[in-house]
Amino acid sequence: MMFFFRLLGQLPLFVLYRLADTLKWIFYAIISYRKKVIIGNLSRSFPEKSDKEIKKIAFQFYGYLTDQLLEFFKGVSLTEKQVLERVELKNPELVQNYINQGIPVILVAGHQGNWEWAIHRLALTKLTNDIVYQKLNNPAFNEFSKQVRQRFGNIVLMEKRESVILTRDRKLIPRVICLAADQAPQKPETAYWTPFLQQDTAFFTGMERFAREYQYPVVFAELIRKKRGHYSMSYELLAEPSYENLPYGEIIERFARRLEKSIVKYPEQYLWSHRRWKHKKPEHISIKWN
Repeated sequence: MMFFFRLLGQLPLFVLYRLADTLKWIFYAIISYRKKVIIGNLSRSFPEKSDKEIKKIAFQFYGYLTDQLLEFFKGVSLTEKQVLERVELKNPELVQNYINQGIPVILVAGHQGNWEWAIHRLALTKLTNDIVYQKLNNPAFNEFSKQVRQRFGNIVLMEKRESVILTRDRKLIPRVICLAADQAPQKPETAYWTPFLQQDTAFFTGMERFAREYQYPVVFAELIRKKRGHYSMSYELLAEPSYENLPYGEIIERFARRLEKSIVKYPEQYLWSHRRWKHKKPEHISIKWN
């Protein structure tokens, strides 16, 4: 299977996109891949939209999803030139200026655009990038994913359960700590809750705890598809030290509001197939910020 994935990644993009066109219809009309989850997430997030509008966004999402799936495998053979041409980094100086001063940066993003190609583009900045990731259940595919993500160098993959210790060990290294900060926490009672896309939503607190403990600035990365196979990544400062007078939870709030704004503008590019709202807000919440 790994051989097949590598072989698939050697195909030209125009061939992969023809395959993606077929997969879109298979996922949408034949196997109905997570259609109930996708329609439900969209309907609750955009209650003002009609059923017709929701179905249109859902269909567009299937096209985005299958493109991204095939683009991930293309990561096996993408050249540096292709990455630079296809993933525009608009304002790298925002992060570079901190690194030049020896200050690590926490870079937070949601599951939109193409985060896999964004990793390749980050590698080509020549900065050290610590990528916090969720380990996959399949060991072989997990190893394959790690190899693809690290093929340009400058990428240190930190499994989520190890990230606290590794962040402490590497605290003096000027680097970019990259977090996909919109996943659903496993323990809703210890999560930070806030309205997000019209729903009570749980967020991991790690982004804010890291920022406060080590006094790192937090930068939002917006990842947007401009056209098929071409993406734009731009940075926006969310918060910077000192955090003494900043209320606890404010950094997460700023992230949630900024990501929400982007999703509303580009709704078909968010990962609606994820069971983001599988937990209900508990009556009692206990967050340990320190």
